[in-house]
Amino acid sequence: MKKIIALFAMLLAFGYTANAQQKKATTPVKQVRVDNTALEKAAMDDLTSLSKFIDLSGDQKTALQPLFLLKHREKTNDLSQERKDILAQNIEAKLKGSLTPAQVSKLDNNPELMQKLIY
Repeated sequence: MKKIIALFAMLLAFGYTANAQQKKATTPVKQVRVDNTALEKAAMDDLTSLSKFIDLSGDQKTALQPLFLLKHREKTNDLSQERKDILAQNIEAKLKGSLTPAQVSKLDNNPELMQKLIY
């Protein structure tokens, strides 16, 4: 019985040390420090190009500025193409949610501007 318990303990010890040596593959997102004024300027450029094409109310401008700021802040990180596509889908959904149906249809007719705003 002592031999069985000793053998069991040795198997657990070897299993534990073998498991501890396995490396877990994680790739953290690299964050780059960027000047906030540059991000705010880029967000304002997006907002200005949208407001030149579509008449926006003051509330819409106030709601969309943080969205564009978030877009440019996330673009500074080293993201995979999949994460960039998900970010673009989220920005497009929030953008269309903030606009009226008439404004959305007008924006859908200009795919170049839409691509500029979401990517």
